[in-house]
Amino acid sequence: MYLGNATLKQLAQKDFWAFCLFMDYEFYNKRRFLIDVADAMNEVIIQYEKGNAIKISVSMPPRAGKSYITSLFAAYWLCRFPTLSVMRNTCTATLYDKFSYDTRALFRDTKLKEVFPEISLQPDKQNVGGWNLSTAKQVSYFGAGVGGSIIGFGANLAITDDLYKSMTDAMSSQVQQSTKSWKQSAHDSRKEKNCPEIYIGTRWTKNDIIGEAIESGDLKSITIIPALNENNQSFCEDVKSTAEYLKIKSDIDSSIWNAEYMQTPVEAEGLLLPLSSLRFDDLSNINQTHYTYRLSVGDPADKGGDKYAMPFMFVDFSNKKLTCYVKDCICNEAGIIANTGLIINKLHQYMIDECIVEANGVGLAAVLTLKEKIQGLTKLLPFTSTEPKEVRILSNYEFVQKHFVFDSNYKSNPQYYQFIKDLTSYYIKGNNNHKMDAIDVLCSAAKVLKVKFGSVIY
Repeated sequence: MYLGNATLKQLAQKDFWAFCLFMDYEFYNKRRFLIDVADAMNEVIIQYEKGNAIKISVSMPPRAGKSYITSLFAAYWLCRFPTLSVMRNTCTATLYDKFSYDTRALFRDTKLKEVFPEISLQPDKQNVGGWNLSTAKQVSYFGAGVGGSIIGFGANLAITDDLYKSMTDAMSSQVQQSTKSWKQSAHDSRKEKNCPEIYIGTRWTKNDIIGEAIESGDLKSITIIPALNENNQSFCEDVKSTAEYLKIKSDIDSSIWNAEYMQTPVEAEGLLLPLSSLRFDDLSNINQTHYTYRLSVGDPADKGGDKYAMPFMFVDFSNKKLTCYVKDCICNEAGIIANTGLIINKLHQYMIDECIVEANGVGLAAVLTLKEKIQGLTKLLPFTSTEPKEVRILSNYEFVQKHFVFDSNYKSNPQYYQFIKDLTSYYIKGNNNHKMDAIDVLCSAAKVLKVKFGSVIY
């Protein structure tokens, strides 16, 4: 029910959701799911007025209005407490500047002045790096991107707003650790006594910063909005339709869907190698001539799936440390015989020393075909195995997790993307047909590397 402008304006002085509707009725009236978010944020103010500093978290799908409502709340906090401050930190300095600009612009909006006519910006302190209201005792709004400096300011409200640029960052142990260290040193050290905290962001992994906050038990409320509800319907047709979300779900890696769109940490799904457990780096400029050993491993895909999978890998071995870089992959439904030309081209392109191909079943015919056409440096090594795939996988996946590095640009290569999608969809328990071959060839490669370098690395 529309309450009318005058009533909304009056309510907006004490209620954040009413403030949202008054500031942009058309947007918020179509996105009623944001009431839960607004209520959680409003509780931060209610409790603060009672002398309590609470912590809350909010996670929702892309384009749902997360940044917009957070900017509005930062402005609303300053209108309610015009002598206090807000610190809002995010993943990059560029994004921090945008958020700061957007929040500052709200104080130039005549609609805000209708609700809080006494509030105004201080004319000589309006830099996006840190700006003041005319009533401020110190800087009113400040922050940084992860890794940036925050010196000399104290926060009465602390907001972390998406501290990870992407899932690749969130699943990198190095980036994860550096982000947490920065949060503890730069962000946490700026909080004044009795400072509430709001965690906004995508739930990429179980042990991300929001995950740790949840695990601590310190959060007063946890607001999670999944893209599809329990009836498999869009949470808001104004954001994206059910059909659009179902199409996205079918097109992307299940780990990405669960994290970015459903806000479900990927580790909770029982995957053997969730995306967050893999190591990624930019492999676009690596030179194959610099590596100790170059190999590829192929599976004829006569069992376990309907795709042919073959990764092309460069092995670096120095100081008793082994790293296997997965430079490229073949992963398609054409089968090994139809892929012969592509295999030959990549073997030559990457100067592969040894091409190891399982010769069980249809693999034998393929081995004979490859043997006729391979020329130059590559040595063809057919092998047969009576070991069940599941045993091989469970015996070697931890080696893959520890020693293999994948290209962070994999999405730009359709077959590499499919390979990663299959690799990260293998369940510890469950039906793994049609997605077993990617993980199996890597575990076969791991087994080869254990034999070749095991006496030195163990």
